[in-house]
Amino acid sequence: MGTFSGAWVRSALSDEDRDSFEAQFAFALAGVRLSYEIEPLAEVVREWWTHAGGDRDAADADRYRSQRDATITRRPQLPQQDPTRWVDRTGPAVFAALTPDDRVRFELDFTGAADFAAQSYDHLRLVEVVHDWWTPACRNANPEHQQIDLEMIRRIESGDESLFADD
Repeated sequence: MGTFSGAWVRSALSDEDRDSFEAQFAFALAGVRLSYEIEPLAEVVREWWTHAGGDRDAADADRYRSQRDATITRRPQLPQQDPTRWVDRTGPAVFAALTPDDRVRFELDFTGAADFAAQSYDHLRLVEVVHDWWTPACRNANPEHQQIDLEMIRRIESGDESLFADD
């Protein structure tokens, strides 16, 4: 995503456009705080990005990435693929897949990122929070993987070298 941010958009707009952007950003951010769904806020930034003179390809690439991440669980799976249960990389899906303790920490991280976004008009920390918590959400959705990992650790610690590849 790089420099794609609402902070740049805000700085590049005229005073009149800046007021409109700030109002739309604040409205979308209020929804984000309630639902953990970042996409409406990101779409506000994308629309104003191109209005402010930003590269349309960057906005389209960001939209594509976001849509791809939001539909992980709906992609066709080949029969030979492992049976991993995936979690869509969206705020609501990640939140739902976390343990109760992790949900509390996710909420704290998310609230901090939303507070930062309200001050800076930069939504990227919200995206980072969802991405950072996606791995624990997937791990929680697949508890048998953790059991396999723990068994491997137990075998290695007991001196079983059969798990290592021969040179």
